[in-house]
Amino acid sequence: MRLPDWEAHLIGALTHPVSDDETRGIAIYRNARLAILRNTLAGAYPVCRALVGNDCFDALVRDTLAAQASTSPNLHRYGNALPDVIAQCPLAHSVPYLADVARLEWCVHWAHYAPDAHVEAANATLLAQPADTVRAGLIEGVQWVASPWPVVSIWRAHQPGATIALNEIDLDAAEAAAIAVRGHRVAVLDLDAATAMFLAACEATPSLQTALETTLAELPAFDLTASLSGLYRSGLLALSACHTTMPTGDTP
Repeated sequence: MRLPDWEAHLIGALTHPVSDDETRGIAIYRNARLAILRNTLAGAYPVCRALVGNDCFDALVRDTLAAQASTSPNLHRYGNALPDVIAQCPLAHSVPYLADVARLEWCVHWAHYAPDAHVEAANATLLAQPADTVRAGLIEGVQWVASPWPVVSIWRAHQPGATIALNEIDLDAAEAAAIAVRGHRVAVLDLDAATAMFLAACEATPSLQTALETTLAELPAFDLTASLSGLYRSGLLALSACHTTMPTGDTP
């Protein structure tokens, strides 16, 4: 047997259910692998595990292991498939906010291994340029989550020193947040609904002008100055010049 064939056979034995002819040693390695990945997911999604309990979380872990192979030696990179696994399972109907809580948790987990975010010095200059020549968004390394559920409050209720309890949360309240690294610490920063809608438009359109038009079509009272000022003061705003020679919809 050639080495590549032997490696493929070994990987298959480690990642698939036990067969009648496999050795005891392979089973030991398989179980160790599953335990390591399970602990990795438990570390990345502690709030989700607390919300549904260990047994239910373990079932979600098994579904995630089946849906997503580990492709990096860095285990911190594994597990971003869990939110989609949750969204597609029956649990999504009984705990409808769980998938979005998982998305927030993954952003927080990922931010622990990201460099500090820095404000681009060019922002102040680009703010004075025509809106159709500029693109807006969040600075590199910052992620954001928006949900029709109060996922930020649910997440905060599970943090040490929490000032809010689960039974105090209004489940009808939509919430959004930006996740950034500040002073080597992860910060979950509230975003208002209008700014979240604007950021979604910025991601989907080629310029600040079209993002504004898209947002105003959905929210006529949208205040662009207030949103840009809030993002700028928070050190989250990134502006870049549009490349007008590129086709509409392409990212500069």
